[in-house]
Amino acid sequence: LWGRLCGRFTQGADVTLLSACSSVAVTMFWKFDLNTTSHVDKLLDKEDVTLQELLDGDDVLQECKAQNRKLLDFLCRQQCMEELVNLVTQDPALDMEEKVRFKYPNMACELLTCDVPQINDRLGGDEALLNLLYSFLDREPPLNPLLASFFSKTIGNLIARKTEQVIVIVFLKKKDKFISLVLKHIGTSALMDLLLRLVSCVEPAGLRQEVLHWLSEEQVIQRLVELVHPSQDEDRQSNASQTLCDIIRLGREQGSQLHEAPEPDPLLTALESQDCVEQLLKNMFDGDHTELCLVSGTQVLLALLETRRAG
Repeated sequence: LWGRLCGRFTQGADVTLLSACSSVAVTMFWKFDLNTTSHVDKLLDKEDVTLQELLDGDDVLQECKAQNRKLLDFLCRQQCMEELVNLVTQDPALDMEEKVRFKYPNMACELLTCDVPQINDRLGGDEALLNLLYSFLDREPPLNPLLASFFSKTIGNLIARKTEQVIVIVFLKKKDKFISLVLKHIGTSALMDLLLRLVSCVEPAGLRQEVLHWLSEEQVIQRLVELVHPSQDEDRQSNASQTLCDIIRLGREQGSQLHEAPEPDPLLTALESQDCVEQLLKNMFDGDHTELCLVSGTQVLLALLETRRAG
């Protein structure tokens, strides 16, 4: 009897407590959730809101990824897109406090590469914006490594996107100096990464072969081998060597993943040619050879030999 009375009391208390909790939850939901307006929305309600005001907010990136329509409409305006591209390609003022100097360029890069279709379409489909982005390469080396990473990430994101990559690749192919400029700045690691993205991130296979043939016609391999030379500075030698090693690895991986017989990779064919290997050995041992050149050249030779054994 006592147990049954306790059970009834407990059951009644649970029901009462559950009812009270539910009531509180509903009240909180209506009070807080449905009436919440994001900080971004409040800013956008202002007629004179600026891009910098939005970038100062903590939730702008989150709202962009959530595809806040009002925010995307604002960001995709021509003036805003130009400001975003300028932020990732132009050095911030030197008189700014160091800890915030690259805050806006970093946030601009995050917005341009957050994989929102409207922003990708707007940037990839506007040749004026692409030219503004491309102008970063016209600078004399050395590039600011942080800005170079923002530039590389932004344009690399478009190359990797199936819906934009054809437009961007056609745009880059029309730039006669593109490959020369990338190799000019190969001492900056972000530009090495961009070149490797062209080699590895383009699909489908037909388009990838087209890109590889373009790079081959531009003699990318031969020009990279020329950079593994004592006359070049250390960063250019090391990055050129690493790029060649990565091209070998990526090319072999791509070939091994195809079920049917793969088309010959023109970059690998050039790398494995007698002329290319002889030029590399000549750079390593003729004249005033250096330890760095010997190490860099040996890394490429070992990568070629390793690939041969793996095949």
